[in-house]
Amino acid sequence: MNIAKVFTISILITFLLSAIVNAQWSFDTAVTAGTNPTGIAITPDGSKLVVTNDAKPGNVEIISTSDYSISNIDVSSIEDYPNAVAITPNDSIALVNTMHNTIFINLYTHVIVKTITAPCASTTLYAIALTPDGKTAVYPDLSSGCTQQGIRLADASGVSTSTSFIQVNTSGVLTGLAVTPDGGSALVTTFSLGSPKLVNLQTSGVQNISGISSGSYGVAMFHNSNNALIFDGDSLDLVSLTSNSVSKKISYLSYNTNFQNIVITKDDKYAIAVGAIEKLVISLANDSVIQTFSAGGTNAAVNSDGSEFYVTDSYNGTVRIYKEQSPTLVKENQNSSPANFQLYQNYPNPFNPTTTIQYEIPKSELVTINVYDVLGKHVTTLVDTKMQPGKYKVDFNAEKLPSGIYFYQIKAGKFSAAKKMLLLK
Repeated sequence: MNIAKVFTISILITFLLSAIVNAQWSFDTAVTAGTNPTGIAITPDGSKLVVTNDAKPGNVEIISTSDYSISNIDVSSIEDYPNAVAITPNDSIALVNTMHNTIFINLYTHVIVKTITAPCASTTLYAIALTPDGKTAVYPDLSSGCTQQGIRLADASGVSTSTSFIQVNTSGVLTGLAVTPDGGSALVTTFSLGSPKLVNLQTSGVQNISGISSGSYGVAMFHNSNNALIFDGDSLDLVSLTSNSVSKKISYLSYNTNFQNIVITKDDKYAIAVGAIEKLVISLANDSVIQTFSAGGTNAAVNSDGSEFYVTDSYNGTVRIYKEQSPTLVKENQNSSPANFQLYQNYPNPFNPTTTIQYEIPKSELVTINVYDVLGKHVTTLVDTKMQPGKYKVDFNAEKLPSGIYFYQIKAGKFSAAKKMLLLK
């Protein structure tokens, strides 16, 4: 790589670093939430979680996000195995799907106020979503009339119990669903075989999403653009709803498992993709995985400002809560040193895969040198010992690290300084 190209790349990465700083989340706590917590939704004001227990007897849990207190609603008198849930924009009603019923629960009184029963006894109702105005509930109906599958539309206001149906022909099983920000269409995914479908809720027109071959389950709609994320086998795909096709494969799970669900923050900056064994946090600014959590889950919800993710874990009966952390980025700074303390720039820089850090201390001090990545995550400790006055060199081998910006921070007594280095492979 020539010097001019290295210089250009270095300047570009430095500019991007100053413009984009990814958030980070960490596991905070787990709240016990019944036998088999699966579906989850958060009220728009962020005060309550509604969690379904896909079990017998059927229960719905209302969890306060302030103190994690739980109120239980028994729905078994209507039907067991509640799964998907959606909440109206005014925070007042939760719509819960069981196998054959949609149950309306008042979130203030905790009373079941209405039930809509599917027209066919052998039907299966999975996902559910609301149009942005909160007037219409949309969900895949797997066996309407016992012979078809498609999208069912119901009145979410609680006035009418009548529904309408849009047939969707597919060889797969309709499972996941999301509504476009304008409320005009629904994107429905097909488990096992068959491509996802974009269904026009006004004209009943159905279009295939091309480029997905392994069947899909999890789906999430961007809030501010005509894009979506869809799980395809073990990969996560960025889908354009302008061209109705996959525009990019973003990531893959480490294990041979399936994404269960996807959720996107309202500013479209981040997504969390939940798998049976792990969870991935993805920066949508550069379509890259920025965090991986080893614990899996089933479904996810995120509060309005993106500061907290909530994940149902049906394997151990909990809701796992992840909170945003303040970035601990190491910033490059100038020496604020006592006389004769010198921190020399590492050489070479850019480097691949080894660079040498040179420094000099004027008196006996405890010296530590730590290396951090661009997100402030600690990579390694190069030095952590008391040293005598003198000049020193230490090597940093980044053979196992990806290309990017790293920082080394040196501390000696009251002195502290940090420098930036660029790994180019």
